[in-house]
Amino acid sequence: MNGTEIIALLSNGLETMSSAVAPVAGALFTAIFLRHNTKTDEFEKIKAGQFKEVANDLLMSGKMTYTEYYKANNFLAVAEKADSYYKEHPRTEEHGMYDFDWFVRFFEAVGNVSDETIQNLWAKILAGEIARPSTFSLKTIDVMRNLSKRDAELFIKVCSHSFMSSATNIYLPNEDEYIESAGIQYTDIMKLSELGLIFNDATITLNINLSNQPIILVNTHDLIMLMSSASGNSEKISIGQYPFTEVGKELSTMISESVSEEDFLRYGRVLSHNKTYKISVHKVIKWNGDSVEYNKTNLIVPEEKAIE
Repeated sequence: MNGTEIIALLSNGLETMSSAVAPVAGALFTAIFLRHNTKTDEFEKIKAGQFKEVANDLLMSGKMTYTEYYKANNFLAVAEKADSYYKEHPRTEEHGMYDFDWFVRFFEAVGNVSDETIQNLWAKILAGEIARPSTFSLKTIDVMRNLSKRDAELFIKVCSHSFMSSATNIYLPNEDEYIESAGIQYTDIMKLSELGLIFNDATITLNINLSNQPIILVNTHDLIMLMSSASGNSEKISIGQYPFTEVGKELSTMISESVSEEDFLRYGRVLSHNKTYKISVHKVIKWNGDSVEYNKTNLIVPEEKAIE
C-alpha cells in the first residue's frame, strides 16, 4: 500500500480523524516508521490519532532513533498547528490527487525546526497544500528549510509593506522615501534576494499604459489607488519595484500582516510627486467581482482634485 492509498484509508470512515491533516500525518508515520505495514498495533493507534504514543512506543522498542524521535515530534507540533489553520479555512471543493512525495519532502524539512515562529509558517503551508494540492512547490520547501527566524521576521516585515498590482504581481515599491519610512534597508532586500524570495534588480519596473480613464494601480480589501494620465493623453509610464519571486508570492499568502492604511497613503503621496500622472486613494464601499464601488473623496489630495 503506497502513501496516497494510506491517506485514503485513513480519510474514509475514521471518526477519530478530526480534519484532513490527521490522515496525512498518519500516512507519513505509517510509510516512514512502519514501513507501510498497516497490520500492526501501532497502526491501530495511528487510526485513533495517537501519534505521540506511537512515537514513544517506537522509540522504546528501538524502531525509532532519538534523532528520528526529535524530528517526528517537531513534525507533530507543526501538524497540530496546521490542523487548527485547516479548520479555520477548510477545503470547500474537490481537489486533485495528493503528491505523497511532496509530504515526505515536507516531513524531512520540518524535522529540524523547533522555533515556533518558523513552525507557524510551515503549518500554514501544510494546511494550504492539503486544502489545495500543488499550491506550494518543492522549491518553496527548499527555500523555507533555509530560513532562519530572523529571515522569516524580515520577510514578514517586507510583506507588510508590499503591494499587489495584479493577481500575479506582488512588489515592494522601489521608492527610497517609502522604503526608508518603512525601516527597510537595501541590505534587507539583498538578503531576501539571496534567499530566493524577491528580485533586487533596480531596473525591473512596473510598466503601465495610461489614459484619461483611471485604472486601479494597487488595492487592499478596504482601499484602492487610482492612476490616470495627467495630460489626458495616452502615456506609457514605469514604476520602480522589487517584485516577489514565485516562491516569495507563494509564501506571502501565508503572511497575515498586510499593508496598513498609513503605508497605503504614504505610497500614494510618494507617487503623486510625479506630475506625469494623477494619483488618488479612496475608501472601498463594495467589491462586485472585479469591479468596485468607492467613496469619491481622495484621501491624499483635496477633494476637488480627486480622480472621478
